[in-house]
Amino acid sequence: MTDEVSFGNKMLVGFLRLMVFVLVLILIAIPVCILLDFLGILPS
Repeated sequence: MTDEVSFGNKMLVGFLRLMVFVLVLILIAIPVCILLDFLGILPS
């Protein structure tokens, strides 16, 4: 097995890392928005 990684694999890994980062941001933002709405900071 060779140690070299093709450009397509690097692009795929970068894209998946970006998608995981976006998913984590969304999962953090949901309870934060619920808390802000519960405290009356966000207009509902």
